[in-house]
Amino acid sequence: MKKRTLLYIPLVLLFALAVSVLAVHYRNLFINYSLASIEVQLPFTIDGSIMAVKPEAESAGLKVGDRILAINGRAIESGDIYREELTKLRPNEPMTLAVGRKTADGQTENHQIVITTKRLEKDFNFYSRLVVGFLFAYVLPTFCILLGFWVVFVRPQDALAWLLLFLLLGLSQMGLEGYGRATTVGFYSAIFFNSWALAMFLFGIYFPERWSVDVKIPWAKWIFIVPLAFQIFLALLSQIKIFLGINLIDSLDFIAKPYYEIAAPVNMLATSIFFAALGHKSGTLENPDARRRLKLMVIGTSVSMTPLFVIFLLRLFTGAKGSFFDIVPFWFALLALLLVLLFPLTLVYVIVVHRAMDVSVVVRQGLQYALAKNGVRVLQFFLLFAVGLGTLFTINNYGRNISLQIAFIVVGIALIPLIDFAAKRLIVWVDRKFFREAYNAEQILSDLSEDVRTMIETKPLLETVSSKISESLHVPQVALLLKNGGNFQPAYALGYKNAPNVSLNENNTTIEKLKTNEPLVIYQDDQDSWINDEGQTTERANLRELNSQLLLPFGAKNELSGLISLSPKLSDSPYTPTDLRLLKSVAAQTGLALENSRLTQVIVSEAAQKERINRELEIAREVQERLFPQEFPRIEGLDYFGACRSALDVGGDYYDFIELPENKFGIAIGDISGKGIGASLMMASLQASLRGQAIHFKSDLAGLMKQINSLVYEASTSNRYATFFYAQYEPLTKKLSYVNAGHNPPFLIRKSGAVLRLEEGGAVVGMLPSMLVNYKQGEIELQTGDLLVGYTDGISEAMNPQEEEWSEDAMLEELKKVHEKPAVEILPYIVACADEFASGAKQHDDMTMIVVKVI
Repeated sequence: MKKRTLLYIPLVLLFALAVSVLAVHYRNLFINYSLASIEVQLPFTIDGSIMAVKPEAESAGLKVGDRILAINGRAIESGDIYREELTKLRPNEPMTLAVGRKTADGQTENHQIVITTKRLEKDFNFYSRLVVGFLFAYVLPTFCILLGFWVVFVRPQDALAWLLLFLLLGLSQMGLEGYGRATTVGFYSAIFFNSWALAMFLFGIYFPERWSVDVKIPWAKWIFIVPLAFQIFLALLSQIKIFLGINLIDSLDFIAKPYYEIAAPVNMLATSIFFAALGHKSGTLENPDARRRLKLMVIGTSVSMTPLFVIFLLRLFTGAKGSFFDIVPFWFALLALLLVLLFPLTLVYVIVVHRAMDVSVVVRQGLQYALAKNGVRVLQFFLLFAVGLGTLFTINNYGRNISLQIAFIVVGIALIPLIDFAAKRLIVWVDRKFFREAYNAEQILSDLSEDVRTMIETKPLLETVSSKISESLHVPQVALLLKNGGNFQPAYALGYKNAPNVSLNENNTTIEKLKTNEPLVIYQDDQDSWINDEGQTTERANLRELNSQLLLPFGAKNELSGLISLSPKLSDSPYTPTDLRLLKSVAAQTGLALENSRLTQVIVSEAAQKERINRELEIAREVQERLFPQEFPRIEGLDYFGACRSALDVGGDYYDFIELPENKFGIAIGDISGKGIGASLMMASLQASLRGQAIHFKSDLAGLMKQINSLVYEASTSNRYATFFYAQYEPLTKKLSYVNAGHNPPFLIRKSGAVLRLEEGGAVVGMLPSMLVNYKQGEIELQTGDLLVGYTDGISEAMNPQEEEWSEDAMLEELKKVHEKPAVEILPYIVACADEFASGAKQHDDMTMIVVKVI
């Protein structure tokens, strides 16, 4: 069994314990919050025994350490009975407590104490304490446990991930107060409370890399490791005694008691070293990214824990007991509890957004925007909630001070738009700081397609691609490397002081990985990355000189012709899935444009060299095949398929299926006049025009067709034109909108057998200037079982050796025979019928068909 698999065994067991603890805790939270309905103010704080007493209870004889045995004569045998008796109490009535009190000789004395209860004032402080207590008791443990286990599940062999887990589990137990040591939650709290300081101590030393002080004096850390490990050992022995009755801890009293006298200072010193180590490393590490992350972590964790440390110091030196609200003023306790929540938020921000531990790229990218931007909205929500809570309080207490309450309501209502205004300004700042600029991926791709569409020269093309990527995604350094013999060398570089002098051999690991035609993300500070393997020195140096974080391949179908190297963004945020989808499309467009550019140059300058032209035609065929849909995404309610078989190496037929915004689906088929290279180039122009413009015109298909006519007319010669049919389908309404620009009218065969021809439209595209053409848009509602078939005349006019045409009517009859079959079977059947009619005659025209069936 692999080591990684073995590590999951204790991890799963530990996770099961944490989940069971949360389940018990959630149940008790629900029960405890039901006590919000009690009417009296409890004059004591209880956690198994009395932890703190108020003056009226103290004057009645109640003491810290007393254990409540009965309330008003009813024995307290369970938590449910205790809570039930509390709900019966009424203000200004006597409450009789039977308590057990241990004497100096270890005996237990029973005492009866009568306390007059006071009304519980449900004011702003009460509700604020209730809400913050819920956040502290519910959000803190839940968030810490889920974050800690998620990191270790992703990186089980990373010691830092395990240290982070124990650090967060130790933090989570702060929200699990009020449980006896003989319970599952009590066991969990005892173990991870005692291990928290050690986890923080070691995490501070080793994150993100080993502390230089520890490197110089490695023995010094054992001054803390030994006593803190002994503390955990004592906690385990204590729990064994409680749960199993095996008493081993008493034999260590001679060591344990002296240690308990110094345990609090030792724990606080160890925790202080966490902050000292991170603070020292934030100013001494060589890596600027690591320094920035640590500064952020030091500031966030210090602000989070400082008020809590102040309370612990007060408890240590004054001996005060009870909850935070019993030790310090209300506002300070409230601030301390809220700021503790900042500790795990700081950790998750540094780890997730700033990829300090490189955990799960997909999840990290998915969370970063929510953490950075939506966090502002969360803050806005809580501010609005506080104003609403205060306003509600004043309304419920109407009559005590009407002028004060009216003022509070007016101020509260006035603050709502001010908070909204401030939040919007803060969101804009967050965008500028972390995301620089919101951008529309489809618009960028459309603009880039428009720019490179007519480019023949390589250098302007490379300059345009580099500048567009840099401007849109705020990438300071972009390099395009093209294949030159057996090496890939920079053909254009943007943002470098000196042109990078690098050369990547086609046998390098980097190039082999790029041959999968997928983007390659590089994190050079990740020691587990392949780039840091032994033997990768040269490649590592080349990529460091390029400052590469993302490499994008481009080329023909089975041949890598170049790559785009992108440095980290100015915001240091990682490349998101949206970025990668956009950039993959840009790379494909770049590869296509470069191949078309090279093809055009070869045709113009070396037309006489037939062998070389044939090779270029083969490349063009591969490139053209990539223009057709490579995948058929699932569209609700549709079964569709399409295919093209060219008569020559390259052809002029075109079909496409396009996923559009607003859940629309584009369907296209066209036939370019002529054949060969000219037709294929015009076909590429038609495809780029459609994909670049479809997102702009939305439902105005007539306007779209007119714009496409203008673009094709300007980019083609006078003897070039295209018949073209384009439709958009809306799955929600089953409405099909279309424009037919001189193309063979597609058949719409109803389930009943009725046949319609979709003829509405106008002239062919590319023949006449836009001022002379107009298009009319047709609309029709599709029904379940309908079959839409588009085709080019290479199928309907297939010819046999006697030069007889097959005809549309013959094709329609064959379609009716297979009307009920799936689209993927209908298309090859019709092509086979055409081939059977041709009886071996040479295919004289491109054959293209699309089949769309409503299911």
